[in-house]
Amino acid sequence: MDIDKILFNGNILTMENPDERFEAIAIKKGYIAALGTNDYIYGLDERGCKKVDLKGKTVLPGFYDSHLHLMSTILGKIGIDCSEATTISELMNMIENKRKNLGNDKIIYGKGLSEFSLKDRRLPTRKEIDRVAPDVPVILSTIEFHTVVVNSYAMHIFNIPFTTNSFEKDNDNLFTGRIRNRGSFVARRKMFDMIDEENHLKGLEDTMNELIRNGITTAVTVEGGALFHDKHVSILLKNKDKFPIDIEIFYSTTDVKKVLELSLPRIGGDIFLDGSFRSQNAALYKPYSDSEDSLGCLFFNDEELFEFILQSENLGLQLAVHAVGPRAIDRLLDSYEKVLKLSGNKNHRHRVEHFELPTDHQIQRAKELGLILAMHPIYEMNFRGKGDMYDTRIGYDRSMCTNPFKKIIDRNIIIAGCSDSDVLPADPMLGIHAAVNHPNSNSRFSVF
Repeated sequence: MDIDKILFNGNILTMENPDERFEAIAIKKGYIAALGTNDYIYGLDERGCKKVDLKGKTVLPGFYDSHLHLMSTILGKIGIDCSEATTISELMNMIENKRKNLGNDKIIYGKGLSEFSLKDRRLPTRKEIDRVAPDVPVILSTIEFHTVVVNSYAMHIFNIPFTTNSFEKDNDNLFTGRIRNRGSFVARRKMFDMIDEENHLKGLEDTMNELIRNGITTAVTVEGGALFHDKHVSILLKNKDKFPIDIEIFYSTTDVKKVLELSLPRIGGDIFLDGSFRSQNAALYKPYSDSEDSLGCLFFNDEELFEFILQSENLGLQLAVHAVGPRAIDRLLDSYEKVLKLSGNKNHRHRVEHFELPTDHQIQRAKELGLILAMHPIYEMNFRGKGDMYDTRIGYDRSMCTNPFKKIIDRNIIIAGCSDSDVLPADPMLGIHAAVNHPNSNSRFSVF
């Protein structure tokens, strides 16, 4: 057998069943040609191929990251990482340093902003940013992108319609620079307009090296749509040969014609039925713990949602829709149920993205509808703890009900594991760790 490489002395798990383990792998033209004992695999080598001693290390099949934002992750390598700041003062120093070394860039972009990570326990304002960068547009995205903070220069050139009702005002009725909901969608889209393709791809090599180090061999990337940009899909498709891993695209658009023209088999991902807990726009039945007049919001009405799902189903597209809060989850399940009753399709593989705070009844409905749940275990490591995001926004009792993995798996529902990068790191082992160490012991599941 014409073997190119042998890996030996390993603990090799195929994941076909819990007890299946091998010592060695034979690789031919990039594919696994054989598995077995060291002696058996050595016996297949007829011409002295390359051999790698694993020294007892474990080998697993490559991971899928089933929902990340690849173009945003790549772009984030050249932006400001706001999560590295512990105070607003430190963050302003980072922006000022970026301004001094801007080069030919037309905009300062920051990601990973969180008031829960800053000692000030608040987001910065446009006036604070104006002091360090008055003459260049600055846009800082919160960790989950649904809120942005901009300086005065950006507010002026972005020209976001005030009819979006997305602008926060201070006690003097002046704009703070913090923009939520549809206004943040517009701001981020205009930001991406200002960044050319070359700059979009500057962080490509670093990103791919990081994904490969973390064992990811397939990235299911959610591109386009409200918080990102349609040109990201075009950039990915145009440069697909540059990616050393497999890339599968969920085009986050309701325009099925665009998806069909690109011959993509799936649509959606971040079709926002609601928003996020952090930005207080995930749709709840009971008010937010820190905002008693807010139940979040829904970005589609029932008819719009039904028509979109029906059209996608009739065209044979796999569909994924974002639903975080229980009110949004109910609306989405209602629409899926109506459409699937009409089509009778049992093999649709449609998904719910996030499914973050479901009830037991909603879990059972998802099972009956045959839905896949694309969930983000790593949230449980980063958004939890006294005074952190879950605790502050939805209170202790509800926070202990987030991401109930064991209840879902016990019903034999498929969970597609996701990082949501660059919201959080694309690291499947961290996600697995978070899932098996969920703070609520009733939500944990075993790795076996």
